[in-house]
Amino acid sequence: MDIHGVLPYKNPPSIAVVGDICLDLYYFTGTEGAEVSVETGLRSYSVFKSKQDLGGAGNVAAGCAGLGARKIDLYGVIGNDCWGKMILGLLAEKGIGAGGVLVQDDNWQTHVYHKIYLGREELPRYDMGNTNRPADTTAGTLLDLLESGLGGYDCVIVNEQVPSGLHSPYFQEKLAALIEKNRDKVLWFSDCRKLNNYYNHTIRKLNGREAGEILAAQGVSPENAADPRFAAKRLYEQWGLPVILTLGEDGALVQDETGCAECNSLHIAKEIDTVGAGDAFLAGLVTARGAGLSLGDAALVGTFSAGVSLGKLFEAGHPEMGEVIALAEEGDFNYNPRLARDEGLGRFVPGTEIEVINAGAGQRRGFPDAAIFDHDGTVSVLRQGWEEVMNAVMVDAVSGKIGRTGAPRINGAELARVHSAVSSLIEKTTGIQTLAQMYQLRDLVIAFGYVRKEEVPAPEEYKRVYNRALLASMEKRLRDAGSGRLSTGDLTVKGSVDFLKKLAAAGTKLYLASGTDEEDLRREARLLGYADLFTGGIHGSLGDIKNDPKKIVVRNIIAEIRAAGGRGKEGSVAVFGDGPVEMREAKKAGFFAVGVLSDEKRRYGRNPAKRERLILGGADILIPDFSWGGELAKLCGWE
Repeated sequence: MDIHGVLPYKNPPSIAVVGDICLDLYYFTGTEGAEVSVETGLRSYSVFKSKQDLGGAGNVAAGCAGLGARKIDLYGVIGNDCWGKMILGLLAEKGIGAGGVLVQDDNWQTHVYHKIYLGREELPRYDMGNTNRPADTTAGTLLDLLESGLGGYDCVIVNEQVPSGLHSPYFQEKLAALIEKNRDKVLWFSDCRKLNNYYNHTIRKLNGREAGEILAAQGVSPENAADPRFAAKRLYEQWGLPVILTLGEDGALVQDETGCAECNSLHIAKEIDTVGAGDAFLAGLVTARGAGLSLGDAALVGTFSAGVSLGKLFEAGHPEMGEVIALAEEGDFNYNPRLARDEGLGRFVPGTEIEVINAGAGQRRGFPDAAIFDHDGTVSVLRQGWEEVMNAVMVDAVSGKIGRTGAPRINGAELARVHSAVSSLIEKTTGIQTLAQMYQLRDLVIAFGYVRKEEVPAPEEYKRVYNRALLASMEKRLRDAGSGRLSTGDLTVKGSVDFLKKLAAAGTKLYLASGTDEEDLRREARLLGYADLFTGGIHGSLGDIKNDPKKIVVRNIIAEIRAAGGRGKEGSVAVFGDGPVEMREAKKAGFFAVGVLSDEKRRYGRNPAKRERLILGGADILIPDFSWGGELAKLCGWE
């Protein structure tokens, strides 16, 4: 989908949201400046920052407003209190109509979630409104207002968020009757926690757990109830309208009369916050569908909207149109998540260790026209152990041990969180430029807050520290390679150099592309004796994070193919690598992606730790090393 052909919408929809209106209050606390109460002996905490945000149905409405809805009105109930007034102020700021927001004086507190953070740790939440009861007169008036305004809407979203909120039995009955009566006047959508099986004649958006609970209550076997495709199809047949099933990291399913279509999840390298992502998905889905997009394309807009929300920490994360466009331009997807997680689902070529992900991929007569190779871990093992080195440097950086003195002491639980965040960052960014990784490290250092923002070193300084540590870990291997004590075979993945020579002799144009600095990459390729094989060039990082060398090489190859009159058909270009970045670039370009499960310590055999990230990146085939190059060539019809 060309996002610029979609956004901004040529015919933006008018949308009503009816449901549970909530207010999210955030408190960011610490002990600095606080004291122990003289009267009670209890510790007090300083609130350094606080903010307020729309939640529940208000969050959905804010998402629709940010994504360009022509008109967005909210219908629900607030209390006669300061929190309700705060909600009205936020709605006015965002241009959301509040004519359907009613104030109930009795038996109603505004729904407020008090979210308290001590550093990065979320403390127990304090909620208001858990015993609310809407009066029948309030519910009736609200639905009368909604019905009177239906002629002005393209879509209506029904939101059910809290256990004791707007959706009383009386309200459920009257709203269901209103939908039945006006089922053909507007597009009705529903997103409910407990009432997904109730509001008929709506397009349901629900998650996998909710779908499973509905089917389990109907006596469906646990195995089938937990199968997303089975659940989506069964619920579509039961309800007679499209079903959108969100599956978190596994993406989403869209089931309608055309069948079941998958919507891949986004690969997000930076730290995420899942709060509000479901609401953002719904807002993107409904605005896009209301603007005339197909349901599948609308779900893709919803995915990008949720991706924007995920990247906003400590807030509900209302997506804005510009943010969605930017993410759609540069965003990457995850592929085959269930297969990636479960090695037992793998399909191997009989008698080999070659795992086939996409049958038929790479098939052609003769060797590829061009091949792109990653370097470290794919061809060379000179930098074996770089992940451990980077992990240590990043943990020190987050803990405040780089670029300053007097680093704070960190307790065991917090240090474990640092290690987990650093490991996740390295796992998700493997293969990109080192400098780009250090930019993400800087953001992580700021987020943890052990280093004052103005004292955080520049990403270039973190890179220098890492490079020094890595060079120290490589020093003996480099010395032994220079003296001849270690041969090229000792410092490369098994069979890789012979495979390169085989491709070059067959006329395949070879490119070397790596996130390593280009000067170092060229020197190491010369040291190991295969630099001359890469007639397409050796491309490394030049310190410009906006121009990743792997992306540049892919773009250049596509340009060369088009200039020669070709179209870059799948199989004409092969990409080999042990990281997800090159797999994703191959996937986007329609090239054949070969993931290398290299064990860099042994130089041969399968490293299962790389399997998940390579499959998620879009690999078509997995090989342990290039001793299987002959079998791969025969499998693909190259020889």
